[in-house]
Amino acid sequence: MRKIVLFFAVIAMSAITITISSCSNDLSLIEEESSNDLDLVEEESAVALTAGTRAVEVPICLDPCRDVQEVRLMAGQYYEAGKVYVVNNRENLYVAYETTGEWKMKAIHLYVGACDKLPVNKSGNLVPGQFPYKVEFDGLKTFYYVEIPLETLPEGCVCVAAHAEVVKVVNGEIVRSETAFGEGEKVGKNWFMKFQYCIALCEPPAEVCYQDETAWAAGSRYVTQGNWATYTPYVANTPINVYAGQTYLVGTVTFSEVVNGKVTITLAALNGARLQNVAESVKIQGYETPPSGNPSPGLFTTYKGNQSTVIVDAYAYYGIHLDVQRVVDCPD
Repeated sequence: MRKIVLFFAVIAMSAITITISSCSNDLSLIEEESSNDLDLVEEESAVALTAGTRAVEVPICLDPCRDVQEVRLMAGQYYEAGKVYVVNNRENLYVAYETTGEWKMKAIHLYVGACDKLPVNKSGNLVPGQFPYKVEFDGLKTFYYVEIPLETLPEGCVCVAAHAEVVKVVNGEIVRSETAFGEGEKVGKNWFMKFQYCIALCEPPAEVCYQDETAWAAGSRYVTQGNWATYTPYVANTPINVYAGQTYLVGTVTFSEVVNGKVTITLAALNGARLQNVAESVKIQGYETPPSGNPSPGLFTTYKGNQSTVIVDAYAYYGIHLDVQRVVDCPD
């Protein structure tokens, strides 16, 4: 899938909610304009709406089910002003507008849905003002991205009518204003256009199976026989392996420098492992001298919880016990 720099919008509407997907925590932020909210007006209900936008790169976690479909964004029927991109993953369909050269956008109107439900007038011409997704920008834009839940769309192929109000800017002056549409088949008696996009079905996700294990940060054993539990000396900024079941590498632990008597401990997973979904999957005990005797993680006092980054008192040694799940082969 080609990389496209786009605008994500969070738009609250009376019938449909457009939201940033759960993978948004992984987005690579390039530019932010959250201080300038856009004023949107839902024309038929006259309800004022607002949306904050930010420019982001489409993340890998989007996980599209097919290649991006692109068409030209045609201004005034004859001028190529940019592109319209469409793609879907398991949950959402995404439509992006991108203008190029001297062309900028003032507003967009978008319809995605059943072809026999396209908003048209008595002459059969498209009516962009009746499209369900519409945004008027405070300033001129070159990117805009809309996310639509698949559950709101019919299965199979849908019609996309992607309209934009565009202007050509030369030396800071607007020299031309045009109506633009994503290139496709003409609708009605004028040149306004629609195009078809077929929603792809994703392959079912591969099954992943886990096994519960006890894990310890690597180091010296508490006792020489029996219990294999280990404690580790404090060393700053050096990842220490974490082993489950004594031999399976499931992650690392890293200590920060000591700051005001405190150390930040950061846990990182490896090989698909994860913490168990329990209240106290992470238990830490600090020691001033090397400990001896079998440890009792349930009695550890330095930290007990389920956070992967914790701040604790500085000690010379730490026992770090984790309740984890490691990836195993699934049964036939």
